[in-house]
Amino acid sequence: MRTTFFILLATLMTVSVGWAAVPSFDRYRVILDRKPFGDPPPEPTPARPPTVVSPHESFARTIRLSALYEVEGGDLRVGLVNSVNNDSFFLSVGETYEGIELVSASFEEEEAVLRRGSEMAIIKLKDGTVEPITAQQHQERTQARQTSYEERRRARQEALERRRAEPPPEPRLTGEELDRHLKEYQMEVIRQGLPPLPIPLTEEMDRQLVEEGILPP
Repeated sequence: MRTTFFILLATLMTVSVGWAAVPSFDRYRVILDRKPFGDPPPEPTPARPPTVVSPHESFARTIRLSALYEVEGGDLRVGLVNSVNNDSFFLSVGETYEGIELVSASFEEEEAVLRRGSEMAIIKLKDGTVEPITAQQHQERTQARQTSYEERRRARQEALERRRAEPPPEPRLTGEELDRHLKEYQMEVIRQGLPPLPIPLTEEMDRQLVEEGILPP
């Protein structure tokens, strides 16, 4: 019985020592309140979906594309008119006016892409239609257009190289046939009062022109 008592007493002393060994952070509270390691990072803000509205609600519904031309250096410049106040202005790519930015422009498509805030829209030069578009869609259209341009440029280059490799066409007239054609053309030029070709007139040609009253005797 006494042995059991001593075992229980030893167990209680061991538990007491264990609890006493647990550290307390109260003494460090003043330091922790000063935030020596700074504030914790803020919670990430969820990405907002791109703003897409109907053409009737788009900011570009009152904007008309009035001009599209190329300036020195190959840059494109567009003329725009706001039908609300009849305000007209010109923009190059990347420029902004009254919160409206010109994102891109295309001669071939006859269009301009505008942005105001998070909204983007395509406006056409020919019919003035407005088409809302997202940044992702604009990037995809731009990449497709660049690919198409490269294909057309490569096709033109290949066609030019084929023409250079082809032998020159054979002349349609040669020899006596060419000489007769030039004389006939010389006669027609003189009859019309135009400067003659550097081809001398034969006696027969001169006599015929005198008989026709074109040249003096």
